[in-house]
Amino acid sequence: MLSVSACGSRVIRVKALQSGTFECKPGQPLFLVPVGKRFCQKANVRSARPKVAIASLTKHGVSHTGTRFHEAFANFVRPHTILGTIISVSSVTMMALQFGGLLELSPALLVSKQTVQALVSAVLMNVAIVGINQVYDKKLDRVNKPYLPLASGAFSSDTALSIIAACTAVSLVLGVLSGSSALIFSLVVSLLLGIVYSVDYPGLRWKRSPVLAASCVLFVRAVIVQLGFFAHALGRGLLDFHFPKNLWFAIGFMVVYGAVIALFKDLPDVVGDRKQNIRTLSVRLGPSFVFNICVSLLSMAYGSAVLLSVVYNSATSTVLGILHTAVIFSLLIASKRVDISSSASLYEYYMLIWRAFYAEYFLLPWCTL
Repeated sequence: MLSVSACGSRVIRVKALQSGTFECKPGQPLFLVPVGKRFCQKANVRSARPKVAIASLTKHGVSHTGTRFHEAFANFVRPHTILGTIISVSSVTMMALQFGGLLELSPALLVSKQTVQALVSAVLMNVAIVGINQVYDKKLDRVNKPYLPLASGAFSSDTALSIIAACTAVSLVLGVLSGSSALIFSLVVSLLLGIVYSVDYPGLRWKRSPVLAASCVLFVRAVIVQLGFFAHALGRGLLDFHFPKNLWFAIGFMVVYGAVIALFKDLPDVVGDRKQNIRTLSVRLGPSFVFNICVSLLSMAYGSAVLLSVVYNSATSTVLGILHTAVIFSLLIASKRVDISSSASLYEYYMLIWRAFYAEYFLLPWCTL
């Protein structure tokens, strides 16, 4: 086995040892270069063509071009967005089933079939959309997210496009086979917004505009997920039902939360965005200003939830009010420890926002206003 330690210069040393660990300082690349049956003791980082493994330590961990396919695929699908899709679609489906009394009226097999159709098609479309973004963000990701498979070289563009095409096709076929106009609408519009957000073509690449970029995220997370999957679970058309109060609350809350995610996701990527002239709000106004906006929006959203729990004054609403208070206090306390100048610190807080996002969808089915 080999243990590699990086020097302070552009030269590294390779020694054959019993352990197989890699050690280097963050950001320093490691190269193992075979020379016949032996390994060279020194390799120039600029000129060497690594053939055994390439690794780089980033703020998010170690990335390997020699990594197994399933590990690269796990990075490619962006697991936190997949989990967000699964939890949000499941939550909205549960709200719809409670509202329509479908748990008592419909056979369990039918309810399960509708739920599986929604979940599988939504997850596959999510993979396609984040994949499209990575294809067109390859240069940005080499700076901002070098652990992603396209940026690191673990995936070729052809591999990524094949995955995107397969996921899109299967997702749309499932939507059509479901016979649900609401589900088909949700999938198609999500895909179109993913394309206009990411694809670098005249009139597209909306991520360059802070307003258009935020609109894409907001519309998908706050409107399409709530309305489309709610209607699908009811077996109705997109607007062919009476909106319950908790659905209005879900839409309003997620409008604010979607804005936070849309703004905050760019904060850890300011360096790469500046280099590629992507004029996000974080680049235009500065990370500190945008960070404070996000914390203020979170406070407003959770404050509104707590206020509603007081107004409706029931045992359930009281418990929900206490839980919402606990979540916002944890977010506010954690915000005081964030180092705005550190991408790693900002990314860690961004993941905390996503965890709070998951928690909210666990609470929504109980918000019977």
